[in-house]
Amino acid sequence: MTRPLPPLHPEKPLALPRVVERHLPSGLRILAVPRKGAPLVEVRVLVPLSAGDPLRSAAAELLTTTAFSGSVRLDGRDVPWDSAFTTGRPQAQRMAEWLTVVAHVPAAGLDRMLAMTASWLAAPAVPEDRLARERERLSQALAILDAQPQRVVLRELNRARYGDLPVFGAWPPAATVAALTAEDVLDTHRTCLSLGEARVIVVGDIDAGTTADTVARAFDGLPAGAAAPVRPAPAPAGRMRLVPRPGAAQSHVALSGRSVPFDDPRYPALAVANAVFAGYFSSRLVANIRERRGLAYHALSRFDRTLGTPSTVTDVVCGTPSTGLVVSEVLAELTGLVESPPTPREIDGARTYLRGSLLTATASQSDLADLLASLCCWDVGTDWIQEYPRQLLEVTADQVAAACRDFFGPGPQAGVVLGDPAAAGPSLTRFGFEAAGEQT
Repeated sequence: MTRPLPPLHPEKPLALPRVVERHLPSGLRILAVPRKGAPLVEVRVLVPLSAGDPLRSAAAELLTTTAFSGSVRLDGRDVPWDSAFTTGRPQAQRMAEWLTVVAHVPAAGLDRMLAMTASWLAAPAVPEDRLARERERLSQALAILDAQPQRVVLRELNRARYGDLPVFGAWPPAATVAALTAEDVLDTHRTCLSLGEARVIVVGDIDAGTTADTVARAFDGLPAGAAAPVRPAPAPAGRMRLVPRPGAAQSHVALSGRSVPFDDPRYPALAVANAVFAGYFSSRLVANIRERRGLAYHALSRFDRTLGTPSTVTDVVCGTPSTGLVVSEVLAELTGLVESPPTPREIDGARTYLRGSLLTATASQSDLADLLASLCCWDVGTDWIQEYPRQLLEVTADQVAAACRDFFGPGPQAGVVLGDPAAAGPSLTRFGFEAAGEQT
């Protein structure tokens, strides 16, 4: 005999230390958070990146993978990165629209690391030997990267949502990438990064005010950069597309719907509705097509903000013979959210999961630094961390039902199925999927 879950207890505010924020006239945003007792300080630096086309994107990838090699100019002399730190050497990472720097250093080395990172961002070195290795590696990896179903589906979904923009093109030929020079990489640095609008997050055993001043001194002199953000094109026709992958044993389905920013008053209700739909392991869609009927290997609905446009994206991976039925069930679940809104029990389960996820995301200083970085990417204030759990508890069934009607009821705005057109195509025609060009 199963027993009902106990009711939720009133939630206490998260024990988040005071966040010192600075917004400089240049556009630089600084967040410094004291976290007493931590042995290392976590640093995240995020720089807006607008590559514009795949060749620039490849050059930006090389800029990232050659970062913090060779030496950097500091206090009038060249300082080799290899000898600068015993621990805490920064690592660069490339996201779709951001170049990020991740570091964890002893507090005693924080000022030096910040100064060296700012110096590299202002004038990066691209050592020829390191560039040659990374260029060869990237050239060899391109064919594999561009054939990955997840990458193809996301690229085609973005085309269906935002138009056939150059930024959504396939990777350039390996020979083209192999011919990129250090000057090409440095030109991408000059034209594709918005250095003046960087975000710097520091979390650790620090004096937050002093640290914010140090960051301001180190980073405020960065050149503004000439990057022009990529803007969505007018909505294209044929937004439901079947992308051929002849002979594929699996189909990859991606459907995009409307959303709002994290700090929109409607977001908490939408987050609950999304979780009930397909946002976690106990969702309706997962229970239907994965657990109960065994039609899908993977099903998840997530929030996305490509080109600054909030949306939801539902990803499903299924066997080719089940493609049409899976799409039908996904659309039926969307309709069901309107006709049978989430029950109080479903709402309680979803918000318990969402609150627990936020607690996990603030449990360690590394996780907290990553969460703050994500909020910076979405241009959301840090007070959201305190307010969101309370907002989840205050969400009513009527608000969740309204979110279902407004955001899921109209159905997907765009969709892509990557699969075998001969086997899956006929079952998708009735849902409005149109065949795209041959997939290579």
